[in-house]
Amino acid sequence: MKSLLSKQDYLLNVETNVWSRSEYDGIAYSDGNEVEQRIAHIVKTATDLSVLSSELRNHCTDWPSRYHLSGVRVNILRPFESNLHGNILEIGAGCGAITRYLGECGGNVLALEGSPRRAAIVRSRTRDLSNVTVVADQFSQFQIDQQFDVITLIGVLEYANLFGTGDNPALAMLIQIRSLLKPNGQLMIAIENQLGLKYFAGTPEDHLGQPMYGIEGRYQDDQPQTFGRKFLSAMIKQAGFTQSEFLSPFPDYKLPVCIITDEGFNAADFDATELVCQSITKDAQLPANTLFSLERTWPIIFLNGLAADLANSFLIVAANSSEYPSRSAVLAYYLSTDRKAIYCKETSFVRSNEGNILVKRRALSAIPDPDESLVNNRLFFRKPCDLIYTHGKTLYREFIEIVTKPGWHIEAIQHYFSNYLEIILEIARSEGHSYNMQVQNIVLPGDYLDAIPSNIVITDDGKATYIDREWCALQGIPVDYLLFRAITSLLGGISVFAQPQDPTFSTRGNFLLTIMHGIGLSPVEEDFSRFLRMESELSIFSSGIEDRIFLTWSPDASLPGCYDFPSVENLTARLEHTEKAKSIAEEFAYERLAEIQRLQTQLTATEAAKDYAETLAIDRLQELEQSQSQLAQLRNQLDAIQSSIGYKLLKTIRLAPNRRKSNV
Repeated sequence: MKSLLSKQDYLLNVETNVWSRSEYDGIAYSDGNEVEQRIAHIVKTATDLSVLSSELRNHCTDWPSRYHLSGVRVNILRPFESNLHGNILEIGAGCGAITRYLGECGGNVLALEGSPRRAAIVRSRTRDLSNVTVVADQFSQFQIDQQFDVITLIGVLEYANLFGTGDNPALAMLIQIRSLLKPNGQLMIAIENQLGLKYFAGTPEDHLGQPMYGIEGRYQDDQPQTFGRKFLSAMIKQAGFTQSEFLSPFPDYKLPVCIITDEGFNAADFDATELVCQSITKDAQLPANTLFSLERTWPIIFLNGLAADLANSFLIVAANSSEYPSRSAVLAYYLSTDRKAIYCKETSFVRSNEGNILVKRRALSAIPDPDESLVNNRLFFRKPCDLIYTHGKTLYREFIEIVTKPGWHIEAIQHYFSNYLEIILEIARSEGHSYNMQVQNIVLPGDYLDAIPSNIVITDDGKATYIDREWCALQGIPVDYLLFRAITSLLGGISVFAQPQDPTFSTRGNFLLTIMHGIGLSPVEEDFSRFLRMESELSIFSSGIEDRIFLTWSPDASLPGCYDFPSVENLTARLEHTEKAKSIAEEFAYERLAEIQRLQTQLTATEAAKDYAETLAIDRLQELEQSQSQLAQLRNQLDAIQSSIGYKLLKTIRLAPNRRKSNV
């Protein structure tokens, strides 16, 4: 690999250990200086760089850090783990989350990243993997005399307009990629669906941040652009690929928790809706309020065969050869990776040769033997094992149907939880446990820790089944704690509640306490402190992160999608205050209006006086000018008279001596 890069004039930077051309400056793409410097520092100082590192997961405090560091990110490629060998080209490596996974799979990885700073982070994230080479270059300019077994394009094709070439940059990129693939090579693409259901529900377009932008087709030639399934499929075919397989990651490709195949969408005896609905609130970019309930809408989408077209994202495998192996036996994948590495698992739903659906589970990390690490002083984790799929409807789905209907009644919720509790006790009785005491004294078996509504399936024949018993307690589970877990798990599993008939129950506290009181439980502050301690212990045990402590259950917070309703007394007081303020404002306005009118009258009078004064001044000026002219004339006349008198006087004086002589 190194010699091939050297032949194309790539040079190795000894500080970053990244290859690039001497004249390459990078592309104008960044998450911002603060974010990338923070990610770089976290990666540089980390001791555990692995995909499932609890150390890195502990730094996932906001969206950028989750996107770049979370182990959930690589779920997008886990279904193809067995294919990720040989020579692999990753286009758009970002900050190395996918690169790390590809390197751990063992192939010879060439990670291409357009930003030199991000390329340096990629190399830092994979510094202990000698099978990974990092190149800083723009793909449209990238050259290497080699073909690859696998090329990945995760979250990159949508940026073709910004960094590609030609009249159709996305198509040009696909054609160039195909030329770099071996004859039996595979291209793996992940991209948002332009027509994803969550975007119809008001979620902003991911790259431009405006709702309905992609749906309305407002993309410009110099902007990122996503595509619908039909258009994307045609473009892949136009690029020369012989076939393509579409899978659907949920909630989307960025942090997927489940991936559904076309077979899974179409199988009548498999309920993919359940997996999709339970993934909705795991979408970190979902707005607080959507235009409609996604949990209630998805079943209708499935019923009408539109799920594959309205999936929020696509995962596509495009092949150069018709020999690409079919995945028709796999219906779906569910990936549990936001936890301690030894507890991470992949669950696949696979059609057997006999036609049954098998639930196949595998650990994603080696479980030590002996497995003391799976146990603490109160809790333990049950190793994954295969099961037969149970078709039916979970109690979680039943809850959705109640609280997403406008004007729901708390009585219906109380009835729901009374029924839930009776189902739990009936399952326990069927397993040999007997309960005749009052509800507040009941302690359930330790493996009922996870008997929350999403794990209770009502089969097609009406039988209740408890599935997925992985988290267990060494001692029993008090029924009040289980009910607390059940209620809070449902509150966190609904994206939008409809407004209740009685607004009093729109807060978490009133909702939960009313339910518990209706069942005969009266928890006090000490009980909630106990619940939170138990939840904290379970969270720390499962996540491997010591600071996951729950200090509150947020009783004053509104239910998702609801808003706070003040009491009648508060509303009355606010109304009185408003009326008083209105009266004062009106009085003040009238006073100001009278003042304005008085000032206007004065202004009118002043203007009139000003006009009169100007007229008078002009008249006086004219009179003054006339007086000055007359005065000048008089002065001239006076001067003339004075001159005449002086002349005559002088003449008289001169004649006087002669007169005296005559007289003599």
